[in-house]
Amino acid sequence: MNTKQTLQLLLFFVGTTIASAQQLYLEAGKTSSSFDYKNSQGERLDNLQASNHTFMSLGYRDNLASSEKLNGSLGIGYAGYGAIGSDNTLEGILEWNVNYLELNAGLDFNLFAIHDSAFYLKGLFSTGVLLQGTQSFNNEVINLKNADDFDKTMFSFKAGAGFLHPVSDELSFYVQYLFGKSLNQSGNDDYESLRIESHNISLGALIEL
Repeated sequence: MNTKQTLQLLLFFVGTTIASAQQLYLEAGKTSSSFDYKNSQGERLDNLQASNHTFMSLGYRDNLASSEKLNGSLGIGYAGYGAIGSDNTLEGILEWNVNYLELNAGLDFNLFAIHDSAFYLKGLFSTGVLLQGTQSFNNEVINLKNADDFDKTMFSFKAGAGFLHPVSDELSFYVQYLFGKSLNQSGNDDYESLRIESHNISLGALIEL
């Protein structure tokens, strides 16, 4: 299945699900991301620094069973990741920028409330397909679309906390922080590993349907 077919399937799935959902969420924010890389000898790539990107997502959220504190969510998102670093051997600057289409499934649990506002914990599982990606070395740019380490499904877990504040019966706003880390993305051997780490800060709106 190619990227276009995957996008159409995700949009159809989320669109039909939202039609029966109780709450719709819209979310956007900033991601600070970097790579956790080890070669086949277990050595890390030196001088890697985080880089900043944006993300946005939409989907639905609803109470699970009869619980008023536990909620489930399902949606799609567009997320950017990357890293920047230097290579002492090659004497140059390396930079990666990748963009993924993600399908997100999450759970959040309300810890406690102050009047109508709530503090909550959240866990999220994501699967992503690469839409576009480049690796830059000085003045040379490499397309990562067919690179084994990036052009395959990315699985990642994210966890964090947030604060939700209603402004009316139909509309609430929230601010949220999530730390995430992908499973091994390396397609070379069992000893080499590449994992994408991220720190996400976002603002969102929750709309009652």
